[in-house]
Amino acid sequence: MGDNFNYFDETDFDRLTGTVGTMDLLEKLKATCKKDLGLLAIFDIDNSEIFNDVYGYDTGEELFQKCADIISADLTPDDIMGRVGGDEFVVFVKGVKDQLTFTRLYKKINEQLSEAAKKLVGEDMRISLGISVGAVFVPQYGNMYDELFQKANVALEYVKRTGGQNCAFYSEGSGRDEKLIVDNFDVISKNLDDNVSDKGALWVDYDKFSTIYRFMKRYMDTYGGTASKMLITITPLTSMSRDDFSDMTRALGKIINSTLRRSDLMMQSRQNQFFLLLPEVKEDTMATVSSRIVSSWKKTKYFNQSEIHFDADVMKSEGK
Repeated sequence: MGDNFNYFDETDFDRLTGTVGTMDLLEKLKATCKKDLGLLAIFDIDNSEIFNDVYGYDTGEELFQKCADIISADLTPDDIMGRVGGDEFVVFVKGVKDQLTFTRLYKKINEQLSEAAKKLVGEDMRISLGISVGAVFVPQYGNMYDELFQKANVALEYVKRTGGQNCAFYSEGSGRDEKLIVDNFDVISKNLDDNVSDKGALWVDYDKFSTIYRFMKRYMDTYGGTASKMLITITPLTSMSRDDFSDMTRALGKIINSTLRRSDLMMQSRQNQFFLLLPEVKEDTMATVSSRIVSSWKKTKYFNQSEIHFDADVMKSEGK
């Protein structure tokens, strides 16, 4: 970002209201909304929480910085961008007065973020990473920053409820039960085929895992409860062809699936990684889960050809 770029980070914001904590920056946004034609938008990085769980928070922060760089590279020194919270930005783009212009900008940013994520963690990344955006035109729908932010947030909530990785523009009467003007850009085809059996864990693709994960987090935040998450990584100890490595990881996936309970959830986050969500499993019992998997793995021909690494943590609810 250039020295003249109007950027501020999350320390200048109240996460709940979206208002700037530093008075001069708040006044800058208010003044800009009052006098300039343009568009106020909220950018939200989809699935950042799961990305952090799988690849680590340091990697997540690096990705967030890359996202900030990508967005700012397409803005002018007169535009404003700030960090609202952990995975959100607020952006005021001056001079934009039609959906097509902003949609082109959004598409470019979304594509670049996906490419940056793959460069960061590898081409075999299974997590669908992208950006959801809610936007409102100024002064068409007002010129008061606080009110405009709430309207942009209404549009953003619509995008999040309908699958994410899209852009919605606020219109009069927009609400939870009313249709918003939405740009149907690159609607991602949902793969509904699950590796489901009568026994063992529910083995699903990323999209379904993400939905269930977010629901579990919301449920725990509201009602409490316990859950654990585990990342299992397998690496070959000797030289191995791609086909043999694929067969080995597939064998491990089947063992994990059959070892876990029907109430557990699993997905293959990368070619050699599996991410598990284990409801009602506490920290002191996660070692038992991993030992059962290793015990079954020892019976396979791949045991002496591979090394398995377990990372586990308790899934915490907000405020706990």
